[in-house]
Amino acid sequence: MLLIAVIAIALGAVVWRLLLPREPMYQNKPLSAWLKDLENWDGDTNNAAFVAFHEMGTNSVPALLNVIQSGGPRFQRMMLELNRKQPLVHLPFGTPWHQTIAASRALYAMGTNARSALPVLTNLLFHTNGSITSTIPLAGIGPEALPSLLSALTNQSYRIRLSAASGLGYERSDLDVVVPALIARLQDENRIVHQDAAISLGQLHALPELVVPALMKDFPGGGALLRSLILISLARFESSARAAVPMIVEALKDNDANVSKNAALALKEIDPDAAARAGIR
Repeated sequence: MLLIAVIAIALGAVVWRLLLPREPMYQNKPLSAWLKDLENWDGDTNNAAFVAFHEMGTNSVPALLNVIQSGGPRFQRMMLELNRKQPLVHLPFGTPWHQTIAASRALYAMGTNARSALPVLTNLLFHTNGSITSTIPLAGIGPEALPSLLSALTNQSYRIRLSAASGLGYERSDLDVVVPALIARLQDENRIVHQDAAISLGQLHALPELVVPALMKDFPGGGALLRSLILISLARFESSARAAVPMIVEALKDNDANVSKNAALALKEIDPDAAARAGIR
């Protein structure tokens, strides 16, 4: 029965794909192929797929929003549902979220060209389970989308705050507003929101005169994971985080192996001479 069900779904997927409207093309390559290339994006803005979506124009916006709103390719969603219903056989291709995340990255790459997606993305952020895939493209749109992200950052729902804290690490504008807003989330009652705020501050590596003291203040008393994340973020500031060197040298003796490891890596990035004096090569 399982084999018959899989075959039926596969045939249905073929028919469904044949009935789909023609995809937007760029350089003789369909949008879905460019999306596939973005699934493993490492943040490089010179990545060929990232550049392609930046140049592609606004005609791809509806297709990208459809991917996000649908939850990914129908066939992959069916495979995922079958895997959830039966534990005996793990069927391949049940990972629809790979494409929804890629679509989110594609809209981010488009920057202000994705402005027409603002109402849909804002609705996803505040009213659906798609909040994670909405905040990265909102950050790419720029000042017009910033009020929604800042409002989400103080929402009663920790999931919405978490999405905003994560997405603002990709913000391109108004960092003099974004950075203090993220610093305030270092006091968030939710541990994961707190951690993501620390990550995003390092990802932005802007306004070190504000961020470095805030992260240093946040370091003592935090759990091992938070301490490691703070060290990783401080390392992103390189020599601009030299005020943290004494704290980092002390962290080399931390009881947690990951914390001491990240302290060593941070010290090498921030002050190579201090790292050499501490015996770190």
